[in-house]
Amino acid sequence: MTLTMQVPELHVGRGTQAGPLTVFPVWSSDPEVTSVAMGLSSHVDVTERAGSPVVGELIVRNTGITTALLVEGELLEGGWQHRALRHDLILNPGSTMVAPVVCVEAGRWSGDGRGHARHARRASGNVRAAMRSPDNHARQGRVWSQVSAYDRSMGASQTSSYVDHLDRLQNSTDRPRTPILDGQRGVIVGLAGQPVLLEVFPSHSCLATALPDLLASLMLDALASGAAAEATPGRRARRLVERLDARHAHHASALDAGAGQTFVLDTPYAALRCVTLDEGWAHLTAFNRRHPLVEVS
Repeated sequence: MTLTMQVPELHVGRGTQAGPLTVFPVWSSDPEVTSVAMGLSSHVDVTERAGSPVVGELIVRNTGITTALLVEGELLEGGWQHRALRHDLILNPGSTMVAPVVCVEAGRWSGDGRGHARHARRASGNVRAAMRSPDNHARQGRVWSQVSAYDRSMGASQTSSYVDHLDRLQNSTDRPRTPILDGQRGVIVGLAGQPVLLEVFPSHSCLATALPDLLASLMLDALASGAAAEATPGRRARRLVERLDARHAHHASALDAGAGQTFVLDTPYAALRCVTLDEGWAHLTAFNRRHPLVEVS
């Protein structure tokens, strides 16, 4: 029997312009999942595989006393090369697993054996879209190609490192900011007049923690594309949600989410992934398949 989960009812508020990005607040009908910690509120050690490191795998261990949520595109910095997490994971206290990752630093394969740093920063929309390629052989090449595109448009990085580009942005005045409203659980972010991404977090506090780094990652796509500061109309943001209403996502057993379960929903308009914990929606992401600047498989 195929497991399914109905997409929660989502409400979209009025957008706020943050430079080239339009940010819409999103509220969810589902109750908060308060039993998980994410970002720097979680305590997760990240290391290379013992003996012989592997580009596409890292070892993650929850050393805290609270269940940890690691989200798609989280950067795991350092080690033999910077990596980004391919999909959401949920780790119970004391648990360890092999995490699927992609390399976001093509020009380095060296290190001192120390673990990876977690700053809870995120990969950009285009890097995350490339990570979703169903072709295992082509996936890493697509990610490297996207980072190379940032090298060409934003200035070269010595090791073709996505982290270098993010560092430059965070040291500039281009970091976007937007208010967070009472009860808000997520956002829709628009770029070049169209919604790019819907993301809903387990709780209001998790959103507050994650939003600055999420917006910074999408700002890289805006700057690299040279897109003008064109506002995204509210009707387009709401349409993205309306096309998900009452749909059922299907359990993706091939994506090991640790203590969670991953559900996916692909339509002509959106590519949705969600991780659940004890049948509660913990984290939901949907890309707009038809956005002109972000190519989603």
